[in-house]
Amino acid sequence: MKVEGPRGLVAQEFDSLCNLVNTVFRSDGAGRMEEQYPLLFAPENFDDLYVMVDDGVVVSHVGALTRDISVLGCRMSTMSIGAVATYASHRGQGLATRLMEEAIRKAVERDAVLMPISGGRGLYTRLGAKRIGQYALFSVPRDTLTAGDGAAAGETDICRAEAEDLHEMTRLYAEEPSRYVRSTADLGTAVDAAWICDRDGETVVIREEGRLVAYAGIQKRRPDREDEARTARLAEIAGSRSAMLRALPCLYDRYGVDHLEIMTTASDIELASLLQPHGVTAAPQGFTGTVLVLQPERLLRVFDGYIRDVLGPDTLAWEVSGASVTFRSGGQAHPIATGDLGALVFGVVPPDPDPFKTVPPGPIRTALAQVFPLQLPWYGFNFV
Repeated sequence: MKVEGPRGLVAQEFDSLCNLVNTVFRSDGAGRMEEQYPLLFAPENFDDLYVMVDDGVVVSHVGALTRDISVLGCRMSTMSIGAVATYASHRGQGLATRLMEEAIRKAVERDAVLMPISGGRGLYTRLGAKRIGQYALFSVPRDTLTAGDGAAAGETDICRAEAEDLHEMTRLYAEEPSRYVRSTADLGTAVDAAWICDRDGETVVIREEGRLVAYAGIQKRRPDREDEARTARLAEIAGSRSAMLRALPCLYDRYGVDHLEIMTTASDIELASLLQPHGVTAAPQGFTGTVLVLQPERLLRVFDGYIRDVLGPDTLAWEVSGASVTFRSGGQAHPIATGDLGALVFGVVPPDPDPFKTVPPGPIRTALAQVFPLQLPWYGFNFV
C-alpha cells in the first residue's frame, strides 16, 4: 500500500503516533512523550502533528506547535518543531523531509516568521535551519551564596507551584523582555507535566513577605549520569533575580546537589551583575537546536519601529531580493545572505560564523551594531 501523507493526525491514529514517538525517543523507559509534552500532543493540536501513514500505522511524524513570541514588545508568530521520528523500517525514503516541507508551507501560510527546531541534524540544516541566539549558563557551587543572604532568616519562602499561583506566574513571565506569549492555561499544562524541556523537573515559586516575586522551572539531578548526579538546573526563570539568588541556599538541599545551574538569556544583565561579586560568570551558550527564518523580509519589518526608534528615521534601509538582504546607510550598501539574517538579528556564539564580521567598517556596520543582536527568547516551558 502507498504511504499516505503528509497530513495532520486524525484522532483514531493517536495511539499509533504514541507508539512511534515512544519507540524512537523513550526506549529507555524514561516516561512517555505524550505526557511530557502535553501542549504538542493536545487534541486541539492534532492538525499540526504531521504524519505519514502506512496501512493504518503512523510511520513518520513531525510535530509542530504555533505560538507567538515577543521581543522588546515586537511580536511575531513562530512554529516550533519537535518529536520528529520515523521507524527504522521506513527511513531513507524522504518521509521526514516531506513532512518538514509541509510544516514549513503551513507555517508561512499562517504568517509564522521563525521555526525553532529541537535538533540540528542534516534534515533541518538542508532546509536552511541554523543555530542562532545567545544565552548564558551560570554554574553556582554550593556555599557561594550563604543562607545569611536571606533564605534562612525566613524572608524567602520556596514551595512547589500550585494552581492558585499560575496567574501571578503568568504576570511575572509576561514582564520578561524576551519571551513567548504564553497563556495561563499553557503554563498550567506545562507545570503539571513536571517535565522541564527534556528532563524530569519541578516548578517552584518564591515568596518574600508573602508576595510571589519569582518562579523557576527546575530540572532535577540525574543520579545515573556522573556529570549531572550532583547538579540541578533552573531551566526557566521569571521575576526577581535577587530573590531567586536568596532562594538558592535552600534549593541545594531541596534537590540534594552541590551545583545549581541557571539558564537565562545573554541579555539578563541583572542576574550577571548580582553573581559577578561572588566570582560567578556566565558560560556563553547557543540555542540547543536550530532555527529556520521562514520570512526574512517579514522578520525585519517586525523590528522596523524599534530600529527607527534607536537610529532615527531613514538611517538604515534594506531590500530583500532573492537570496540576499541588501542594507543601505550613509551611501554605503552591503548584502547579507538571507540564510544568515537570523544570525545577524539574534547573534551567535562562537565557533558559529557571525555574519556581522563580514560587514566592512562604515555607516552600515555602525548602524547594525546599534540595533543588533536582539534577544531570541529561551523556550523553557515551550520546548517541544
